[in-house]
Order: sequence, then structure tokens, then C-alpha cells
Amino acid sequence: MRYLLIALCLIALACAEVKVRTSYDPQVNYEQYKTWCWINGCSPSYDGPRFLYDSAAIETIANTIAVEMAKKGFKQVDENSDLLLDFHIILKEDSSMAAWVHEEDLPFWDPYNEPENYYHFLRGSLVIDIADREKGRMIWRSNAERLMALTPDLDQAEIRSGVKKALKKFPPKTADAKK
Repeated sequence: MRYLLIALCLIALACAEVKVRTSYDPQVNYEQYKTWCWINGCSPSYDGPRFLYDSAAIETIANTIAVEMAKKGFKQVDENSDLLLDFHIILKEDSSMAAWVHEEDLPFWDPYNEPENYYHFLRGSLVIDIADREKGRMIWRSNAERLMALTPDLDQAEIRSGVKKALKKFPPKTADAKK
């Protein structure tokens, strides 16, 4: 039964949904922006855990961001862009208990005595920041979170899907930005 529960936890983790939180400055007129560039010398750079560094994955993230910005009508330029973009990855190790305990057994149950009942995983976040170059301040941020295995294998399609979800609400609609 224990292995079945752990297997179910693994399946649920593999199918984990990307949850996106977005914050932005509602006082900004987003219609004024037409061009963008990467924040570090107009080329993408990786900011995240070293063990997760994979040039193909980083290139996929950067290319997907560029494609999504182009679809939204923003032109990527090398100098004097309206917007500066940056992304980084954050990983935090976490664990969850996989056990069935009857209420009447709780006074006698010691969860720390059963380490095999814990499933360890990562909480992963892709953070995309967008800043106004002229004003030098952040105007929009997206945080796409997902649960992942301890040794994540980043699939190209999953990366593209996560980036698309992270940028879905950019730029905010004019009515939303004026609220």
C-alpha cells in the first residue's frame, strides 16, 4: 500500500500544473512600449542553480520569450530599447509525507521514525522580470511555479509551455492597468 501511495505521489508530481502569479505597476501605460532587449548587455544570461544549467534549456527559454514578445508586437533591438527583460530560475527542496494514519493512532505515531514515508521533491520557479529602461524600475513580474522531481529533466515542450503561461498576461490590458 505504501508503494502505491508513493507511486501516486510521483504521478501527481509529474502531472503538476504550472501556477503563475503576475504583478505589475497599474500606473504604467503599457501601450507606450514597442521594443525590448535583454537586461545583461542585450543577450540572455542564466541566473539559477549550477546543477540545472543546461545551455539547450536556457536557449529554449530565451528563444521562447523572444518569440512570445514578437507575437505580442514587441521588437527585439540591441540598444535603446523601451523595455529590459531578465529571467531566472529558483529551486527549493521540499518534502511531503506519504502515509495513512488513523485518528486514534495519532497519539502513538511518530512520523520521524518512518523516513521512507517521505517523498522529496523540488519547488521550481521561473521568474521573468520586465523593467522600463528609461525610468530604471521594474514594471512587471511573472512567477511560474511547478513541483518537480529532485533530478529534474526539463523537456523542451514543457519549457515552452511554462514560458508561454508566464507571459500570457503581458502586457496587461489597458483597462486592467488603469484599475
